[in-house]
Amino acid sequence: MDPPDHTRLRGLVSRAFTPRMVERLRPRVEAVTAGLIAALPEEGDLVSGFAYPLPVRVICEMLGVPPEDHERFQGWSETAARSLDPMLTAELISESGRSGREFRDYFRDLLELRRRQPGDDLLSALTRVEELTEGELLATCVLLLVAGHETTVNLIANGVLALVRHGLLAYAAERPRQVVEEVLRYDPPVQLTGRVALRDAELGGTPVPAGTAVVALIGAANRDPAVFPDPDHFDPGRSDPGRSDPGRSDATRSDGAREPGRHLAFGLGIHFCLGATLARMEGEIALSALAAAAPRMELLDPAPPYKPNLVLRGLARLPVRLNRQ
Repeated sequence: MDPPDHTRLRGLVSRAFTPRMVERLRPRVEAVTAGLIAALPEEGDLVSGFAYPLPVRVICEMLGVPPEDHERFQGWSETAARSLDPMLTAELISESGRSGREFRDYFRDLLELRRRQPGDDLLSALTRVEELTEGELLATCVLLLVAGHETTVNLIANGVLALVRHGLLAYAAERPRQVVEEVLRYDPPVQLTGRVALRDAELGGTPVPAGTAVVALIGAANRDPAVFPDPDHFDPGRSDPGRSDPGRSDATRSDGAREPGRHLAFGLGIHFCLGATLARMEGEIALSALAAAAPRMELLDPAPPYKPNLVLRGLARLPVRLNRQ
């Protein structure tokens, strides 16, 4: 969306994701993380046992989605993630339509329940917003749930893989913020995004007429050698991003120029990721706690399989041996 609709809808939910509101979740995120790590077997899949359930539980508690429904919407979320890809089969288009209807029906029933029995959660708050049409309300709920965990699952799993491969897992216990920022640059959960040109433009000598769809390759931009020295090298020791406001994009200065060493994993400008503060906090807590509990973790598969997705790139499984202390 573009303003004014984008501004209106984003403003209705952004208050739940301010740095102050997200920081209130820290004790709960730490508790969920500790519980999941304690329950991990010595050998097993880190995606299903840790990277997936952590952000799912957090976003569900924020929204007010019952814990017993977690497995119910997993398939819907996976289909929604795959449907973001630029090239879709007829089968996936059909599956996406069916899944989307079921997802909206689920939230329609849950929102009706929250109207009758409101709680201290985001869904209850959204039911009281008169400016939202039913379609906008349902679409917002699906977006928040899917975006609130699919990308963070990839951030955690991609981060563990990079750290273990490079023998740097212990670094995450000491400098989690720097580690998360380098994972976001080196192997971002969102590899590309789409835009439509609002006016005639030129990019790299290629004309881009107004109305043209453009695919922006975030993963490539994050390895631009003009911005990042030795960009294909995973180096958590790169300069600290120095985020004065973790919920805001620091990729540009006030005059619009690029700051050196700033990744685009969360996008840029008015569409900067609404949940960036939450994703960063979850990633930092997850990777630092895991590194402290299992600093000698080993990969059981040197080339773990990835999901077939192009846009939301992440591991399907990550078999590991913890070698706990």
